[in-house]
Amino acid sequence: MSEILYLDLFFLVNLAADLYLLVLTAVLGKACTWKRAGRLLGGAAAGAVSACALVFLPKLPLLPWKLLELMLLSWLMLRIAFGACSRAEWFRRLLSLWMAATLTGGICSLLEPVAGRTSGAVWELTSWSLLQFGKGLGVAGGVLFGGARFLRQGEVFRNNLYEVTLYYRGRTKTVLALRDTGNQLYEPYGHQPVHVLEKRACGELLEEDCQVLYVPFTSVGNSHGILPAVRLDRMEVRQKGKLVWELERPWVALSGEALSPHNRYGMLLHGEISQGKIFCPRHHNMERPGRMEK
Repeated sequence: MSEILYLDLFFLVNLAADLYLLVLTAVLGKACTWKRAGRLLGGAAAGAVSACALVFLPKLPLLPWKLLELMLLSWLMLRIAFGACSRAEWFRRLLSLWMAATLTGGICSLLEPVAGRTSGAVWELTSWSLLQFGKGLGVAGGVLFGGARFLRQGEVFRNNLYEVTLYYRGRTKTVLALRDTGNQLYEPYGHQPVHVLEKRACGELLEEDCQVLYVPFTSVGNSHGILPAVRLDRMEVRQKGKLVWELERPWVALSGEALSPHNRYGMLLHGEISQGKIFCPRHHNMERPGRMEK
C-alpha cells in the first residue's frame, strides 16, 4: 500500500507549526518578537526544511530518530531564531520549546472532538489505551509544571543578580551580587543600610588596619551576632553592563560564611536599594569615636 505525501503542503504545515512554537518560546523568554521576526521565520523555515529532509531518510531505530527530531532540529531552530547563548540559556529555551510543543499538542488533541469527530476519536488516533494516554498526559503535565516553575525561578534569580564594583583607597574589586529583599541590616547610629560581602570575595580590597564598625544582626533561623562593617569610598552597581546605582560611602559588612550555597555570588545587596531609599552622602561621616576597632 502506497501513500502520497504532498511535500509543499508538508513544508507549509511544519513552517506554520514551528513559527508558532518559536513565537511561544520567545514570549516565555520575554524576548521581543517583533524585532526578531525575521530570525524567528528563518528558524521556522530551517525546521520545516529539515523535517522535509527527514522524510527521505531510511527507517532508523527509535533512539537515533528521536535525537534527530528532538535535539538536532530544536538546536538548529533555536540557534537561528535566537543566536548564540550560554548552555544554561540554551537549555532554558529548549525547555520552553518543548513545553510549548507539549501544551500545543495536548490542546489540539482535546479540540479534535469539536472538529466533528466522536469523543472517542482522541484515543483512536494512537494504539494507546485510555489508561496509557492518561498516564502520558499526567507525565506531560508534570514536566510542563516543573519546567514553568524552573523558568520562573530562574528568571527571578537572574533579574536580581548585579555586577558590583567596590572602591576603597585607590583599590577596586568587582563581585557578583544578589539583591536580597530579606536583607534589612542597618548600622546602629545613622540607620544607614548595610550590604554584606563574603570575606573570601573581597580579596585584597581591604587593609588589615582599616577601621570597622560592628553591626548586630539577626537571621531568619533566630541566630544572632555581630558583623564587622567597613565604609567604602564608592560602589557601582551594574546589570547587563548598564549602570543602575552609584552609591557614595556605602557600608559593607564582612561575612566569614558563604552567602551562596553554590558560590554563584559573593555579595548581598540591601533590600531597599531597588526602592531608591538608599542615601549615601559624599562627605558626611557616620563613624563615631570609641566605636571603631582596628
